[in-house]
Amino acid sequence: MTASIEEQYLEAFSALAPQGDPAWLLARRRMARDIFAAAGFPHRRVEAWRYTDLRRALAKEGYVPAQRYDGPLAYDVETVGPGAAAFGDVERHMLVCVNGFFRPDLSSADLPEGVSIKPLSEAVKETGFEDFLTTDDNLHPVNALNSALMQDGLVIRVEAGKDAGKPLHMVHVTTSAGASAAHMRHVIALEEDAKLCLLETHLGQGGAGYLANHVTETHLGEGAALTHIKLQDEAKDALHVAANNLRLAANAKYYGFVLALGARLSRHETDAVFKGEGAHADMHGALALRGKQLGDISTYVDHAVPGCSSNAHVKSVLDEEATGVFQGRVLVAKDAQKTDGRQLSNALLLSRDAGMNAKPELEIYADDVQCAHGSTIGELDETALFYLRSRGIDEATARSLLIRAFLDEVLETIPLDGVKQDIGSQIDVWFRASALAGSETR
Repeated sequence: MTASIEEQYLEAFSALAPQGDPAWLLARRRMARDIFAAAGFPHRRVEAWRYTDLRRALAKEGYVPAQRYDGPLAYDVETVGPGAAAFGDVERHMLVCVNGFFRPDLSSADLPEGVSIKPLSEAVKETGFEDFLTTDDNLHPVNALNSALMQDGLVIRVEAGKDAGKPLHMVHVTTSAGASAAHMRHVIALEEDAKLCLLETHLGQGGAGYLANHVTETHLGEGAALTHIKLQDEAKDALHVAANNLRLAANAKYYGFVLALGARLSRHETDAVFKGEGAHADMHGALALRGKQLGDISTYVDHAVPGCSSNAHVKSVLDEEATGVFQGRVLVAKDAQKTDGRQLSNALLLSRDAGMNAKPELEIYADDVQCAHGSTIGELDETALFYLRSRGIDEATARSLLIRAFLDEVLETIPLDGVKQDIGSQIDVWFRASALAGSETR
């Protein structure tokens, strides 16, 4: 009898016997492995993944654990992609991970007092650390897989009342040439009134078909504020699956933005739970995809307490045969009065073969709320395009101007000017490459 892809996958990773894990983590790993073995990779019959069939995407490859790489890295846009140049002009601390392992020798972090960074392998041995790892793996089989197989990650803590100052920049680079997989687990913990800006870049060399499975546990204490900007520019055949488990105490503030450019398939999921009144979460993003890429930005917001607000806004630009996905669910509990929950998806199709799947949902059990959701799908305004062409602007430039105007609404929400400019530059590079590819096929 042929083994399932889940059995094959777990067998390939069976040699990863954890060294020195505490008893609670060993038990957690065993439970997570059983959950994943029973549920399997998500597919179209799983409602939360109905538009993103991960099982099918993984079926043709025999994935093996990513190997640690201790050699030098060349941040060459020709081999790594234009994302390698992102945030280069922003003064920041650098935290580099290669093939799923933290590389302190490539990192530079002169951290201020009250800010600490530890490898996951060290942090898990601390008393009470298990409280930072979510226990709902039964609801998320990919999270369960991460819990079972996580090898490395970073634990970033900011003490009460401290401001981390200049941004921390986590750079993830994959150099593997074949079908490898890495499972990283990060923890971001901000104590009361702490502040942090976190930049995140995901890159891959060449066209390798690797799997990057990242889970981030984000804990914001009372009055804490986190700005989190993510650029995903993985290799063209890569699979990128990421989940951010976000927990907000009273009056905490979260701003998140993701720009997805790379990977054959990518999914960026935010699971936000409000734990205290007065908290707010912004979850914005943009997809810029072409070829046969599939990009999925999904949000789940649990308004479990009164007086909190959330806003999710995703814009998608899709060319050739690319497919975009937005799934947003807002749950308002019975006692969560004075809730304000909003979500919106806007898609721009540059080709008749491109497609967008949008499924915004509201599930409301309270009566004193302000909630809204919406979705639009359209094409470039031919009248506006004609107007620009009539003023002597060539077609490629005119289309670029209209696309940037379409995306500006979400780009303008980015609170750091230098980061905002870099994100915009990455979109411009994407459009130029897309226009060039289009001209070669015409």
